[in-house]
Amino acid sequence: MIKRPTFHWLMLPALLIAPGLSLSAGPGELLNGQIEAISEQVERRAEALVERKITESTRQRIVNADELPEQLKGQLPEWLPVRSRDGETAFYESLQSDGTRAVARQWLITATQEELNLLRRPGVTILEQQQLEGLGLTLVRFSVPPEMDSRAALQEWLPELSERLDRNHIYSPQSRATGAATQGSEPIGLSLCTEPARIGMVDTLISNEHSAFSQAEIIQKPFIAVNNRTGELVAPRAHGTAVASVLVGQPTPHAQPRLPGATLFNASVFYERSEANSGATLAHLLEGLNWLAKQNTSVINISLTGPDNRILAAAIKSLQQKGPLLVAAVGNEGPAAPPLYPAAYEGVIGVTAVDNTRALYRWANRGEQVTFAARGVDVPVAHPNGGLSHDSGTSLAAPVVTALLACSLPRLGKEEAIQALIDNAEDLGDKGRDRSFGHGFLDDQSERFRNQPAG
Repeated sequence: MIKRPTFHWLMLPALLIAPGLSLSAGPGELLNGQIEAISEQVERRAEALVERKITESTRQRIVNADELPEQLKGQLPEWLPVRSRDGETAFYESLQSDGTRAVARQWLITATQEELNLLRRPGVTILEQQQLEGLGLTLVRFSVPPEMDSRAALQEWLPELSERLDRNHIYSPQSRATGAATQGSEPIGLSLCTEPARIGMVDTLISNEHSAFSQAEIIQKPFIAVNNRTGELVAPRAHGTAVASVLVGQPTPHAQPRLPGATLFNASVFYERSEANSGATLAHLLEGLNWLAKQNTSVINISLTGPDNRILAAAIKSLQQKGPLLVAAVGNEGPAAPPLYPAAYEGVIGVTAVDNTRALYRWANRGEQVTFAARGVDVPVAHPNGGLSHDSGTSLAAPVVTALLACSLPRLGKEEAIQALIDNAEDLGDKGRDRSFGHGFLDDQSERFRNQPAG
């Protein structure tokens, strides 16, 4: 209860506007009959205002930056210069009218050599043409002048190719730190199997010199070059290091890696926006997926999200036809957010996060794209500077499901491996599959999943 203050200085304007006063009342009546009622009314209004301000201030202190969904923290400017390691501006990120972010005035298209001639027009600059053999795509990256920088304009200009072009969108990782780096000895869990699995991952660089990876087999390759002119972009390490530590890491001597016999192939596609923020262009993401498609992996972990994109959809479909299962984080944009990709593409296994009590992560996306839930809240992970930190997000739940599938695939076919997870999932929320937990929670530390025999 707040002690009621006295606001005599508010009384004069209140006398002029207070409702219910008779204009014909004399001075004596005002002073003797209604001044106390007016004073009480003003004090009540002032008290309510003070209480409201204090409540708002308290809420701001309670809801700190780490508790906010992705779209409310670290707001980026509409135009963001992205600089290379040598300090030059490589390109600009721009906020689009639909709320997505993309490389300013850059578009991607899958086209044949003959169709490429249609792009050779005044104002259009062809920046790069690549043969992505692993994805079976010929990718062309080009820039346009401002008056052509819209889908409507390009559809009118290139009607025959409009279904095969899209923006060079920006994609984001899906976890964030919830605790400072420590030298603690918290284990990340017990081994699931010793199979020599080959696993793909598209993420940031991994600090593989970390003691957590002293016995891990990690092969990684960066995909953040820009036209071979301004040098590579600055490569962050925190997110990839955290995700890899969930998959194959051993943070302490007493911990057991989930997959001690696995080889992890990591495509590093993210560039640094700031100390706490990173992004990946679709062009770089496609290069990374193309490399992973050639590594004979059984499953690929994708702990990033972004908008639907025609080129990305084609790449995902191609990957699925070539063999590996795709596991993706559903995103941390909140329960009312629209579906994010690639998790929302058909056939991709979308993973959400829960805490140790099976409660859903408060900022996890909901929807038909959710296939499974796994632990992803306050997870101890390797920190790139050494020791451990505690992170939360659907990014950290996805590799749990990736690891479970990697153990099953030597013995089972793809559909059988997925069905085995469905059969062993703990139903949470509404009965059966639902939009929050999918088929249910996968407790990778339960006896049914550990030390699975080889086929």
